[in-house]
Amino acid sequence: MALVVVTGALGFSAGYASAAGPLQPLVVDWASYFTVDWEATPLDGRAVVRGTVSNTTGWGAKRIQLLVEGLDATGQIVEQRVVWLGVDLPPSSHAAFEVPMAPALASYRVRIFAFDTSRRK
Repeated sequence: MALVVVTGALGFSAGYASAAGPLQPLVVDWASYFTVDWEATPLDGRAVVRGTVSNTTGWGAKRIQLLVEGLDATGQIVEQRVVWLGVDLPPSSHAAFEVPMAPALASYRVRIFAFDTSRRK
């Protein structure tokens, strides 16, 4: 399993995104193709969201982007980051990720934002 540490990310706070609304995954049914497990832990005054993305399909996926979100106590999004997974996932494989986030948020959520397939058409 590869561990991918994400150092550069596109992120913004809810105030910045309020005019356009929060980001949503570009592939609505991403959960039909991937499973994502994660946990957030404190590290040096920040939170780090660590987890694993698994490709549950019979075809490869590439250029995978994650949407990592920090939520307040009411479930509202207060931080979003779009980050590259950093590796392609062959069929039935997985890779680890690690994303620094704002500290002291009530919870976090990770979804697949976008990906391409290596299926032949």
